[in-house]
Amino acid sequence: MAARIFALASWTLVTSSYAQLFGSSPQHDIEQGAEVAKLVERQMGLCSLPVTEAYVRAVGQRLVAVAGDPRWKFTFQIVDQEEPNSFAIPGGGIYVSRGLLALLEREDELAGVLAHEIAHVTQRHSARQQRKGFLPGLLSLPGNVVGSVVSENLGALINVPIDTVGGAWLSHYSRSQETEADLIGIRTAAKAGYAPSALADILQRLERDAASQTGKERRFSIFDSHPMTRSRLKDIQRHATSLSPGTKEPVAADTAALFAKLDGIWWGENPEDGVFHKDQFIQPAIGFTLTLPGGWKHRNTPRYVISIEPNQEAMLMLGLAGPAADPEAAGQEFIKQMRARARIEPVSSRSTTLGTFPAFLATYLDRSGRTPVYLHFLWVTMAENTYQLIGLAPEKYREILRNAALTLRLLTEAERGAVTGRRLRIIAARGGERLEDLAARSGNTWSPAYTALANGLDLEATLSEGQLVKIARLEPVRGR
Repeated sequence: MAARIFALASWTLVTSSYAQLFGSSPQHDIEQGAEVAKLVERQMGLCSLPVTEAYVRAVGQRLVAVAGDPRWKFTFQIVDQEEPNSFAIPGGGIYVSRGLLALLEREDELAGVLAHEIAHVTQRHSARQQRKGFLPGLLSLPGNVVGSVVSENLGALINVPIDTVGGAWLSHYSRSQETEADLIGIRTAAKAGYAPSALADILQRLERDAASQTGKERRFSIFDSHPMTRSRLKDIQRHATSLSPGTKEPVAADTAALFAKLDGIWWGENPEDGVFHKDQFIQPAIGFTLTLPGGWKHRNTPRYVISIEPNQEAMLMLGLAGPAADPEAAGQEFIKQMRARARIEPVSSRSTTLGTFPAFLATYLDRSGRTPVYLHFLWVTMAENTYQLIGLAPEKYREILRNAALTLRLLTEAERGAVTGRRLRIIAARGGERLEDLAARSGNTWSPAYTALANGLDLEATLSEGQLVKIARLEPVRGR
């Protein structure tokens, strides 16, 4: 949550089918893909990992060089998603999640995944794009303000074709499309010098990772969009036997070089995006905190943090409006825009303070629906930033929204320093160690079973001297 609340107001993707994104030419795909790429960045977020990004790009471009299809504009980026995932968008945008990178054991596996997604692009596979509205009840309220103005601004943020819970680009391919992408992908990987059977290896590990979530709250799985069949792994392995990899050195010379490019990435929740401690939202990177209404449903995205009343009768949303500026000037400009676009005036607008910080509040009232709805827009400047709070609710929720807004404040240095997350770290084993021994001395937060899964090891494995093992360790946010 680190950018302008209304950044998406000028555009919104409303297609309900991925196929509708494809035009009559590859150039049209590229143009449409550029718009989808903006949406992915704004709703899911991209990782700022220069070394890792450069590595993924290098492997991807090696594959593009042998794919032999110059029609597309391929890019390779890491999406800030904890679930293992990969996807392609029209025109050549390829994304892998940091959750998937954490499960890699060999460069060949990454190449297999990227080559598979490249094939989805080159074959122009049509895939259904699901639109999961996070706030259908509130945004569907009839009314001139909610309907024509708020739904344009907030709807572009909330009801875009991104699953706000799992953060996944839901491109659902058919089994035949997956089979085609598998076969084309492993041929491309082999031409580029990679073991074609490695795709089966990483898919099997991803399948085990998804299965490890049994009994926990259901999370997104890559197999929600890339269907798995009983024969898929066998088919990949069978076709791989007929392919001879080219003789090229990998981008990462060995396991140590590969793991060095992964060391330090966040595993699980990314605390730099902000964390929840029950109803308190803490944003250590920007340096603020806000306590949201108790019992409401909270969500955090790269662009905003939002809280929804359980019956979807009210909403509170906080975003970063930009660098520190006069909040009254920002509010008056917004009022001017509302007047020009919707011909509506606020029922009240005034300069105020939030604690000791200057603020400006504009309130609109929409009486045209079944229930009158108040729309509160508050700008407040604290330290180096101006924040914007938006509240939508009937009158009975006014005090709840007010009390929540009053909790917005800067973090103390102690609070900021106390925020932690789990980073992927690489540990050299001691000869004869077992996974539980290594965990005890390294601070590994993974269970022995998951450590074995993530490293492609047997649970009872005896480790050799210097053997590199991936772990997840709890660390402060600062530094990598």
